[in-house]
Amino acid sequence: MRGLIPLCAIAFPWIALPAAALAVTPPAQDGETHKAPSAQHQQIIWDQGFQLPPGAHLRFAKVDETSSPDGHLMHYRIYATGADTGTPYTLGVWRVGTDVEGLQVLTETAYVNHKGLLLTNPPNPGQQDADALTDGSEIDVAVKAAQGEPVRFILRSQDWKTMIGGTLVPFPIEATDKNCKMSALLGQPDGSSDLFYVDGLPPNTVQMAQNGTQQKKIYTDAKGHASFFDSPQAKGAGSGTLTETVHANGCTVSVSVPWSKGAYHPM
Repeated sequence: MRGLIPLCAIAFPWIALPAAALAVTPPAQDGETHKAPSAQHQQIIWDQGFQLPPGAHLRFAKVDETSSPDGHLMHYRIYATGADTGTPYTLGVWRVGTDVEGLQVLTETAYVNHKGLLLTNPPNPGQQDADALTDGSEIDVAVKAAQGEPVRFILRSQDWKTMIGGTLVPFPIEATDKNCKMSALLGQPDGSSDLFYVDGLPPNTVQMAQNGTQQKKIYTDAKGHASFFDSPQAKGAGSGTLTETVHANGCTVSVSVPWSKGAYHPM
């Protein structure tokens, strides 16, 4: 039996993230001034992995999936690139629809081996180079999620000098065309706000994203990556579908997100 952690059963307090951890702000556009990160921008920062140390990130590998009266659960083991073996870490999770300061602590004694596999104990010589273990020392998580729902994890050291983020999306909403890719993440559990990522666009340019008859500017970075939030425009409706489309670089990508006001629909 692995060290299984069902996310729905965890409700431990978490101390607030230090301000420096969320100090990255997006470039000012169209005369805007820099402001403290909003809850929306905090999601983007998290998905970038914090980069402490640079290049560090969490990776998830599906182990199993099970069904119960409580719902469908997806089981994953976690790997941390950039973490030091032998150092105790705190593992936490941020769920959509909750305040970033209300993070859930999954464990305060997580360790990694040479492969980055998260363990419940400091790795012994026989565990150091294992990609997976069946002796109960692995830290696995059981996740219940909706379509397009991100589950954001953080592995951090006690002194906060190491902060490694990772975003798990068990049921992704995405589309590709040629070299372009677009994905959608729920910004709120009911889909009333959504986060969109687009890759493969011309770098350092202004592009347009279209939602029905509504258009908005999106700004790409040096790698041709763009991110933006949007919400359904249907007035008076209680449910529907939000569709975003981007035409650029000789490709067209479009994704659709179902929404239902005040409702959460896990898979």
